[in-house]
Amino acid sequence: MHDPIPLTVITGFLGSGKTTLLRNFLRQRGGSGIGVVVNELGEVGLDQDLLVHAAEHVELVAQGCMCCARRGDIAKALHDLIRRARRQGGSWIEEAIIETSGMADPAPIIATVLQDPWLRNNVTLRGVITVFDAVEGRRNLTAHPEVVRQIAIGDVVVVTKSDLRGADDRKTLEATIATYVPDAQVFDSHEPGFSLASIIPTMTGSNASRPTKQIESAGHAHETTSFVLPLDGDVDWPAFTVWLSALLHCHGDRILRVKGKLYAASTGKPLIIHGVQHLMYPPVHLEAEPDDDRHSWLVFITSGLARHEITESLDRFLRHAPTAVVDLPGASVERHTQAAGPAA
Repeated sequence: MHDPIPLTVITGFLGSGKTTLLRNFLRQRGGSGIGVVVNELGEVGLDQDLLVHAAEHVELVAQGCMCCARRGDIAKALHDLIRRARRQGGSWIEEAIIETSGMADPAPIIATVLQDPWLRNNVTLRGVITVFDAVEGRRNLTAHPEVVRQIAIGDVVVVTKSDLRGADDRKTLEATIATYVPDAQVFDSHEPGFSLASIIPTMTGSNASRPTKQIESAGHAHETTSFVLPLDGDVDWPAFTVWLSALLHCHGDRILRVKGKLYAASTGKPLIIHGVQHLMYPPVHLEAEPDDDRHSWLVFITSGLARHEITESLDRFLRHAPTAVVDLPGASVERHTQAAGPAA
């Protein structure tokens, strides 16, 4: 018999900064004794590339949003994570974390944990941390019902990007959050001394353990399309950044998220890129692994912007950038809804 493992759910909309917070937490803890389940919207997972060297046990759940059809996979991932850690010779997991996809409604995930007999005996739900973007958060609340549910069920709300131009002030953000969850604790990730390591052990799961009927029945507004663009060969990084910057400048409102793993022609090493709407973040440089397949790819999550429009745009650009070494061998697609229509 083993004591139940404390489980924390980290949720938040696309690009809110969930993975950055989790990486910092794992770095502080050294990754020892922590099991992580990462959900990625789309066919190719990326966040595990950023976490796998920091956490000892990582499970990836890809190809779907966690709000509905993927709940069985979440249960299985937790089962596998804990059982593998408890096998003879395996190291013990002291706590577990689920990082949801940006489009997830966390209530069904919590219901899965609470209703699964095996998980009830092996996992205790510590609480939900909602990551809220100080720049785009209030706008996302009105545009995306997922954000409302993510806020409403959080025990703790961590505000990110408060250091950026255009960020709402603390008082405005707290008033907005209080509209949905009056008793939530609000923290700013840029405050001196902020640390998830000091917050997580204090959570009681008061909101997470009792998802309301209203939140449970809200459903999921499948208004997005996710697709993968595989890129064969190494990529001319300067040419690619010019194209991506132009794309986000013109269509950032309809590109909820772009992530990718690219091999730069100049170094032969992989780069992790990610952007949210009009904003791109600095690339993360990784060391090439001996068994790397050296395939570059991009994952887009869009609203009203079709795969073929982005593919054709990249293809046209690269035809005029002869130094770029890249092909588009027929991108694979997963649709969560009917696309809203062609770009203007």
